[in-house]
Amino acid sequence: MKFRIPKQHKPTRERIDIKLEASLPAALDEYCRYLESDRDYVVSTVLELVMKKDKDFAAWLERRDGTATHSVGGTA
Repeated sequence: MKFRIPKQHKPTRERIDIKLEASLPAALDEYCRYLESDRDYVVSTVLELVMKKDKDFAAWLERRDGTATHSVGGTA
C-alpha cells in the first residue's frame, strides 16, 4: 500500500507538550525531512487522519454530541 500525506499548509495552531517513546523523535524527524515539512504539520496530519478513519471514534462523537456534523481537523 502506497501512502503519503499531503504537503504542508499553515493553519492557526495551539501549543501542546507531549512525551514520545524514545525511538519516535528520530523517526519523526526523518519522516519530516522526507516530506519537507515540520513536526507540527506531520503530527497534526497523522492525528487528523487517524481520527477521521476511526469509525468507532466517529460513532462515539455522534452519540456524545447527538449529531453527525462534528468534524475533526480540516487539513487532510
